[in-house]
Amino acid sequence: MIEFLVECAQAGGAVLERHFGRLSEVRTKENVSSVVTEADLASERCIFDRIRARFPDDGLLGEESGYAPGRSDRVWVVDPLDGTSNFVAGLPWFGVMIALLEHQTPVLAALHLPAMNSLYTAELGRGARRNGEAVRVTTETDLARVLMGFGFDASADAVRARREALLVTEVARRARNIRATNSLVDFCYTADGRLGGALNLACKLWDIAAPVLLLREAGGVVTNLAGQEPDFRLDDAAALRTHTMLAAPPALHRQLRALVAEVQQAEIER
Repeated sequence: MIEFLVECAQAGGAVLERHFGRLSEVRTKENVSSVVTEADLASERCIFDRIRARFPDDGLLGEESGYAPGRSDRVWVVDPLDGTSNFVAGLPWFGVMIALLEHQTPVLAALHLPAMNSLYTAELGRGARRNGEAVRVTTETDLARVLMGFGFDASADAVRARREALLVTEVARRARNIRATNSLVDFCYTADGRLGGALNLACKLWDIAAPVLLLREAGGVVTNLAGQEPDFRLDDAAALRTHTMLAAPPALHRQLRALVAEVQQAEIER
């Protein structure tokens, strides 16, 4: 099954490569930070066609198509182009993410970075790999000695923007520094130990399903900013629900959770 997942991710990646640098139309979705291109649509169509042909009874959840329940207990969660804004700008920080959920639990994942020729895979209970080689999160336990990935979207809400600015400032102050691709790259680089961890403040289900499995199989801890388990409910709101994500090795995750709690308390006391 993992071979089929890889085949789908690589097929979607090939579609993206054909469109990279050759876009004719870019449309804004719900806000200025969220855009869609013909590449997003073509990649999702390519991946969905393969899944439907092979597993017609399975459900599908895609960033561009929403949720279509199936007759089985399996759902394929697809982000056909994560990092669309990077893609539009000609930056290589984009890719395809696919996760297979069984009974609302991720059991298989593939994250493909076509511009970097990197393919990350994970199977529940069988570890995480990059291009076939096992990967693990960093063994570093001191937040001041690691780079942190940080992703968030623009917001017209002044209170929210101030709160997020305070959090990114505190992470930057306590870590070695911050890197911000605002894409799957942050999670992939955390899984293979290049980054010490990653926070993202504005995710959808298709943004977290594959990375959660990858990071956990690489030895990381993954929660939302409140320290709670990711929410994989597949209901009518599955495509609408917004998630936060905090991923790091256990020791660093504890430090980051404490940092987040401090920032939240400071905001309450303002």
